[in-house]
Amino acid sequence: MKINIKNVSINYKEVGSDQPVYFIHGNALELNSHYKLYDDLFDDSAYRRIYFDLPGMGESEVDYSVATTNDMLDIIMAFINTLTPKQDLILVGHSYGAYMCLGLMDRWKNRITDAFLTCPVVEGQFAERTREKLSPRMLEAVKVDADADYYDEYTDTTAVISHETWQRYRELIVPGVKLADRQFMKMLRRAESLYYQFRCEEVIDVGDKTRLQVVLSKEDNVVGYKDQLAFFGPLPNATVTVLAGAGHNPMIEEYDSVRSLAALFIERL
Repeated sequence: MKINIKNVSINYKEVGSDQPVYFIHGNALELNSHYKLYDDLFDDSAYRRIYFDLPGMGESEVDYSVATTNDMLDIIMAFINTLTPKQDLILVGHSYGAYMCLGLMDRWKNRITDAFLTCPVVEGQFAERTREKLSPRMLEAVKVDADADYYDEYTDTTAVISHETWQRYRELIVPGVKLADRQFMKMLRRAESLYYQFRCEEVIDVGDKTRLQVVLSKEDNVVGYKDQLAFFGPLPNATVTVLAGAGHNPMIEEYDSVRSLAALFIERL
């Protein structure tokens, strides 16, 4: 489905009814990266799941007036308020999408009841992040035919190299990378990512009633995990899990663990 938000055509998919759950994908990904991973875990009659493509990604329109992460957040807020005005919300986000979730928590104190975040950005500027060393382990030789152009990107962020993790990467990550507008991605990261961070980054305030489940990876060479431990550790309603042997996309190497944690999160809602 498509909807016009602030003169930008946003692509989205809805499943189920009742309590709204919004899924915000990572930078250069698309809505199916979450839909294929999580949707079967939800009860259709209890949760209205809304998956959408960020501007310039997936099948949503590119709009260069969305020039900063703050602009991106404004589009997301307008989208949510159009579909589910004034309702309490559950959020699921990965990486940049999880950063958007933090922005929503800061803007809408206590409207966000629960959030499930994987490898969230907490430092917008790449140079300021405490990133980890990735030490890829090759379990087996991987036959690469289709999508060979993306194999190097896979090995650059994946800790366990195998046929299984490569196929997951092709299913969950590659489709978004293919569709993302690279010029738009580059524009968002201009000036050493100065405009990639929130204006409120240093004072993001998560509502006291928001319950958080945060999943981090010990070999995350994109956002790390130590900055996240410092950010989420003091929050009384945050549960943080650090997965060993996974890179920036733990759903690739630790697929069962991530789904199990998501299922537990849903059970506790």
